[in-house]
Amino acid sequence: MKANTRAITAFILALAIVAPLCAQDVDGEVFAPYPSRIRVGVRGDEVVITWEDSVDVTAGYAVYRHSAFPDTGNFPDALLIGYADSGDAGLVYKPGDQKPYYYFVLGRIPEDKAVDGEAEYRLFIPLRNVVIDAIAVAPEPVAPASTPSASPAKVTPRLSGILARAAGDAIVVSIDASDDMGRLIVYRGTSPLRSPSSLLDAALAAILEPGSGPYKDYPVPGVDYYYAIIPEQDLVSGSVNLEAGVNATVSPVLIRAGSYRVGLPSASATSRSMPLPYLVLTRGFEDAKPVGVDDPTPRARALSAETEKAIALLASTHASATKAPKPPITLFPEDLQSTGGGEEYALRTIVAGPLSKGNYAEAAREFTLYLSLPRSAANSERARFYRGQAQAMSGAYREAFFDMLQTQDSYYIESSAWIDYILSVLRRDQ
Repeated sequence: MKANTRAITAFILALAIVAPLCAQDVDGEVFAPYPSRIRVGVRGDEVVITWEDSVDVTAGYAVYRHSAFPDTGNFPDALLIGYADSGDAGLVYKPGDQKPYYYFVLGRIPEDKAVDGEAEYRLFIPLRNVVIDAIAVAPEPVAPASTPSASPAKVTPRLSGILARAAGDAIVVSIDASDDMGRLIVYRGTSPLRSPSSLLDAALAAILEPGSGPYKDYPVPGVDYYYAIIPEQDLVSGSVNLEAGVNATVSPVLIRAGSYRVGLPSASATSRSMPLPYLVLTRGFEDAKPVGVDDPTPRARALSAETEKAIALLASTHASATKAPKPPITLFPEDLQSTGGGEEYALRTIVAGPLSKGNYAEAAREFTLYLSLPRSAANSERARFYRGQAQAMSGAYREAFFDMLQTQDSYYIESSAWIDYILSVLRRDQ
């Protein structure tokens, strides 16, 4: 093979010297009846042959293959594999075997100009109309024998792009996703949704079944909205990931107020909000009350003069002169890991985020949003304990006091230390 390559290289050098023999001079103009820049590649079990068309070829091309490097001596043994019209610059051929072949393209002679029965211009110029290496189709890979314990590799489905646009009185949200992604959760917010914690301020707009197509949302006109779409399986596993332009919109979408009639979205009775069933109201109630969790914190009210005097007397008689020390912030180790799913994942996102970083006012606000939805008894009590600490650290001692009172059953030692500290602060500020 090396000797053959050297011979071909020598042929190319010689061709550079005798190039005028390959291009005929007709009336002072160069006549080149052959294509140039031949390229041959393999695609699966097919050979793809391309070239650059020649203006001097008007009758089309004939494409051949040969087991040896072609020349005028062995041309009769070449195999014609197809024809191409002038102006075309390629041909696809399936050899049917894995043997190496040299491929070449010849310009065809018009019938009125054929001499001695030759149908093509038999010019063989390497790298112009003849390849210098034999090309073979690679054999198909043999799949390894599967064992009963082996399972086929699974390709993790991914979301590939989100688009939100205004259409009349609605906003149409589309996303590229395969059916094996499962159900998709659509969130709507008035600020960019860039992190899992930002979903706490967003509203759950819809739950889309696989293959349901674009979602049409009917929000309030005149407000900028951002959207994010999360696979339900990611919420359950606690692996929520937001990527701008992939599953979270970058630019806001606005419905102009007063331009269209605002419609109402339709909700399926089988839709549900993580992790509890979605409440579908089919009737109206004149005396309906807002659905939510009542805040058990007592409301402030004015005391009578006698009560104020009694409190002052007790404070002056029994108040301790010592100040209770400020307890350290208690963060349970399991809440600093972003594992789990559902409401536990949302709780741990707040603990590992603003609370652990010392942003206590923001942490108290996010815990309040977290408790605005129905939660399990254990998670509600733990969220109140964390919120009480954040409120105490940010100066909201009264609110922190009532949160600590409600968590004494599960966190008696920790909450008692905070209650003593808060009472000492309130006593000193009177």
